[in-house]
Amino acid sequence: MNFIKLNYYDYNESNKQEEINKLLIHEKKNKSNKNKILDYISFAKIIACYGVILLHLNNIWSVNLTKKNKWMIANIYETFFYYSVPFFVLCIGATLLNFNERYGLLEYNIKRFIKVFIPLIGWTVILYLYKVYILKNIRKENFDLSSFLNYFFMSKLYPIFSSLHTFLVTYMLIPLLVYVEKNNKIKIYTYYFFILLITQAAIPYILQLCGNKIIFIYKVNIGYLIYAFAGYIIHNQHFSNKIKIIIYILGILSFFIHLIGTQILYFKYKKIKRIHKGYLNLPSILYSCALFLFVKENSNFIFHILNRKYINNIGSLTLGPFFMHLTVSETIEKTIKFPKFFGFSLLLKSFIIFSICIFISSIIRKIPILKILVP
Repeated sequence: MNFIKLNYYDYNESNKQEEINKLLIHEKKNKSNKNKILDYISFAKIIACYGVILLHLNNIWSVNLTKKNKWMIANIYETFFYYSVPFFVLCIGATLLNFNERYGLLEYNIKRFIKVFIPLIGWTVILYLYKVYILKNIRKENFDLSSFLNYFFMSKLYPIFSSLHTFLVTYMLIPLLVYVEKNNKIKIYTYYFFILLITQAAIPYILQLCGNKIIFIYKVNIGYLIYAFAGYIIHNQHFSNKIKIIIYILGILSFFIHLIGTQILYFKYKKIKRIHKGYLNLPSILYSCALFLFVKENSNFIFHILNRKYINNIGSLTLGPFFMHLTVSETIEKTIKFPKFFGFSLLLKSFIIFSICIFISSIIRKIPILKILVP
């Protein structure tokens, strides 16, 4: 009898241990899958950062418009890499619209302050001094507090810094949105997405096509939230193949509307018109969201080719290149007389500058005092 009880006890204990082991394996798999899902965010940040660099080197607005072939190549680059700034906001939505599941409001604000606001101040000071004393393209007599504050708040140092102000506004608005009940988030955010898509993008875009004969008064400066909502939806929602095909078709059509529409208007008016341009324009939104979904859906293929750990390490350093790429480019042009880069060579130059910036960022992160610049 005791023998039977002992065996029965051992059997139960063995079963319990087996269940615990299964739960641990399941939890480990979930964690691994979650990490794999988030890895594509690192890749998205990398290609967004590279795209920003190429757009500024390409600078379609300064290309000699009399040389049509060169301008057409510049237009293709401009249109293809137009996803760059939207991708950063899509990543914000994908990773932060559920921050309340990981930490509280105070910790959220502290993290945003450390990761965005302090680097913005630090890089503005460093690059301002570098341009005054090394590049010498800012006059020394203008070096005072009021001048610096103008450079900081008005993004006079580099216009790209105004994008950081947009990101900061988005960060500040996110806490108003995260406390929607988890089960309703996709539904509510989809509703917000389409309201913003219609009022902030579709109607203004259609009115532009009609010649702006009607003034639309409901265009407000919260439009970038559309990318935050889209990022969350794309990151958390599993779309059917039919929906994915529709999104991809809309994205491809938007790409060609932007590309060909800009080109037609250029040939007509002999100057670049902004009707199809702007990150809050309908073609940009549909194209950027479709491409972001494509990156997410094909992340397994991407990481079959690329090293996951390496991509995550680079992805964590992208704030550095975002700030310093124009200064690095100016320094190279001042010290080394390169021929004019165009076509494939422009892709190469962008990659070289991106690599230099990543290398500098990795060094900065190892220096105790300076590592706050690349959190």
